[in-house]
Amino acid sequence: MRLRGTTVVITGAAGGIGRALVLAFAREGADLVCVDLAESAAGVAAEARRAGVRAVAQPGDVTRAADMAEVSRRAVAELGRLDVLVTCAGIDGSGLLVEQDEAAWTRVIDVNLCGTYRAIRACLPPMLERRAGRIITISSVLGKAGGSGFVTAYAASKHGVIGLTRALAAELGSQGYPGITVNAVCPGWVRAGMGMAMQRTKAGPVPGQAVFDRWVRPRVPLRRMLEPDEVAHAATFLALRESGGITGQALNVDGGFFMS
Repeated sequence: MRLRGTTVVITGAAGGIGRALVLAFAREGADLVCVDLAESAAGVAAEARRAGVRAVAQPGDVTRAADMAEVSRRAVAELGRLDVLVTCAGIDGSGLLVEQDEAAWTRVIDVNLCGTYRAIRACLPPMLERRAGRIITISSVLGKAGGSGFVTAYAASKHGVIGLTRALAAELGSQGYPGITVNAVCPGWVRAGMGMAMQRTKAGPVPGQAVFDRWVRPRVPLRRMLEPDEVAHAATFLALRESGGITGQALNVDGGFFMS
């Protein structure tokens, strides 16, 4: 219960990693604003409430600035404050670059990168007012290493998320807000959501588990997929007071797949 008395906003709260984040923060005693599609947000917020915390279900689309502004408003109006933002909303958008039209490319960038910007832009003012807060973006190891085939737009968007994270950390420090830290968590292959979905390969669509077993597992020192909870634990650590000396970092949670 190390986060009792804090309010945490999580976008993409009903996804595989998003749900794990909600429940991990609830176990630490944090009150929550769960942002996702209407029915999905309601379901995961109800799970959080069963853990004994206050949880608001907030329907919202990260591609709409007005939705993100409402997220911030409700956090302060109904839960009294806004201490932590975790930006987990994202889509995969697989496809070879030469086959991907501009609309598909733009959609991935708009959700993954611009959606992260919109959520931060809306939720940062209450933190500036209190001169304290935690911003935790969910990027990917593909935001550092790229990947071979079908992930160009996704990797570009996640590189952008890391760049945004680092630049904002430096900006806040230089503007006299050392109490607000900004860090990224970079998952590898996770047993949830995108990781378990059908993956596009040269041989056609292949289940995520099969792609991992054939091409990824030999490159992962732990020789296994990561569980959503393992990503969530890294995020909760970055929200603690004890992590106040860490900012501008991109923490890999990938079983050793990419060591940098």
